[in-house]
Amino acid sequence: MKTDILRYRLSEPAGMFTKVSALVIAVGGAYITLTQPVAGVALVIAGLFPFFYFKCLEIDLYKGTYCIGANIVGYTIGPKEPYPGVKCIFLKKNRTIHQSTRHSWSSSVSTSFDGYLWLEDDTKILLSQDSKKEVALLKLEPFAEELQTELRDLTTQHLA
Repeated sequence: MKTDILRYRLSEPAGMFTKVSALVIAVGGAYITLTQPVAGVALVIAGLFPFFYFKCLEIDLYKGTYCIGANIVGYTIGPKEPYPGVKCIFLKKNRTIHQSTRHSWSSSVSTSFDGYLWLEDDTKILLSQDSKKEVALLKLEPFAEELQTELRDLTTQHLA
């Protein structure tokens, strides 16, 4: 049996520094609660927030809507829009040139591989952004399989 609601995580999990900082804020908030209850509870909530929050894409096949928003403890908060269907999922090579600063005369070039979900109404939703093509393709394959759509690799196409 297929599920009616598809939920995809669009943001990376919180890093170690974020988790440690959040834990310190939560513990500090618990300590401050002894003398300042309102401020302490606010700090505890703020400290626990990174553990329960992530950006996600939610597609409700039963209602025919999709939502790009924040998922907090299993509930997605954001504007719901009509789901028109999927054209394809594609991978694109994105090259960025960082210009020199006032003190440096060199410029650097970075390449990222961006994976997009292309909807029938020409909306493009960024699904992944990676520095290696293989990693990006591995992340996009489950999306393509679950949505039963084609995965196009546009990184090898050359314009004439």
